[in-house]
Amino acid sequence: MKLKLLLVQIEAITGDIDSNIEKVKKLLKDSGETSSDLIIMPELWTTGWDCPNFNKYSEELYSSKTYNFLKQLAVEYNSNIIGGSTILHKNKEKDRNTCLIFDRNGRMITSYDKFHLFSHRGESEGTYLEEGDSPLIINTDIGKIGISICYDIRFPEMFRLYAFNGADFIVNMAAWPKSFTDEYVTLAKARAIENQIYFIASCLTGKINDSFDFSGHSMVIDYKGRFVDKLDREEKVLASFIDINEMKEYRKQMPILQDTKQNYKLRSENEKNI
Repeated sequence: MKLKLLLVQIEAITGDIDSNIEKVKKLLKDSGETSSDLIIMPELWTTGWDCPNFNKYSEELYSSKTYNFLKQLAVEYNSNIIGGSTILHKNKEKDRNTCLIFDRNGRMITSYDKFHLFSHRGESEGTYLEEGDSPLIINTDIGKIGISICYDIRFPEMFRLYAFNGADFIVNMAAWPKSFTDEYVTLAKARAIENQIYFIASCLTGKINDSFDFSGHSMVIDYKGRFVDKLDREEKVLASFIDINEMKEYRKQMPILQDTKQNYKLRSENEKNI
């Protein structure tokens, strides 16, 4: 089964949801693409990365500009949508970094709240947001998709769980720092190789602030860790194709997942290995 993907890579205007929606509309129009099996947005494309002000940008789900735009986009492009992420009001205490997911008819299938919250050099996402409850695989008309956001990529246990539960490919939406670009590419390739799966990464580009830039480098990586398609740091829509049946045939020839033990237990040095 060959699938057509559209990955949106933009430079988000911090805190300006309306302008960022208009940017995405223009990028898609300029791409010349009119339909797709799946459109994937980056993390926090609606607001940019601005931890101290996340709660100021927070939206209520069904009245949100993000929800309504993605719903319309699904119908217009006859496409499933993995909507990157935005800040949503989930409870009285803290908001969440949430990905909204739609089918081709504009029906919201479900949402995914970022499971691992980023912490680096004293800036903690968890200070302002609440973490999600669990990883998520979604069932769609194009297969089973494992969902992840940015920092999740550093935790291989999550992606192994997806592989063992029948994911056909994995999506990671990111607002990744440019200074860590090599790590992002390496981790994406590793997750693809170790799980024999397509790994799709959509990332913000441009500036975070006067000190930091986003990495860009949205990419499609195959089950052998090879680039299918990739961007550098330009604002652009990347069109790419993946073949799920080809991946499944490769797994039959190289049955790494089948050969993986379900339980790895470390033997104590005090135990005799007789």
